[in-house]
Amino acid sequence: MGLRNFKIKEIYMRLLGNIMWFFLGGWLLFLVYSLAAIIFFPVFFPLFRIARYALWPFGRAVVTQSQLKRYRAIKGLQANDGEILNALGGILNIFWMLTFGWLLALTHIIAAFLNLCMFFLIFTIPNIGGNWKMIRIAFMPFNKVIVPQELADEIELNIARAGIN
Repeated sequence: MGLRNFKIKEIYMRLLGNIMWFFLGGWLLFLVYSLAAIIFFPVFFPLFRIARYALWPFGRAVVTQSQLKRYRAIKGLQANDGEILNALGGILNIFWMLTFGWLLALTHIIAAFLNLCMFFLIFTIPNIGGNWKMIRIAFMPFNKVIVPQELADEIELNIARAGIN
C-alpha cells in the first residue's frame, strides 16, 4: 500500500512540476527548439524530440547511445550496431555546438541562475533542476535518447553494477 501511494504522489509531483515548467518558460523553450528543428530540417526528428522534452521534462531523462548499447549488452538484448550513426552524430554535435548549441546551453544556464535568484518563490526551485538537466542535451543533442526516468535509473544502476563486477 505504501509503495502504491508513493508512486501516485510521484506522478502528481511530476505533473505539477511539468505544469509549472510550462508556464514559467517551457512553452518558449519548445518554440526555440522547434525553430531550430525547422532550420536544421534534415535532422528535424531528433531535434523535435528534444523540443517535446523541453516542453514537458519532468519524469523523463536523457541517456547516451553508448549507455543504452552497454545496457542492452548487459541485459542480453539485441543491440543494433550504429557506428556510422554515432560518427555522424559526433559531426552533427560539432556543427550544432557552433551554431545553436552554445546559445541554448547559455540560455539554460541563465534561466537556472534566475530561478536560483528567485528561490524564495518556492515554485521556481524545481525549474533549477529542469534547466540544469537540459544544458547537456542543449549543447550536444545528437547520440542522445530520451527515456522515462525509471528506465534511465535502471540503465545507470545496471551499468554501475556491471562496472563493480
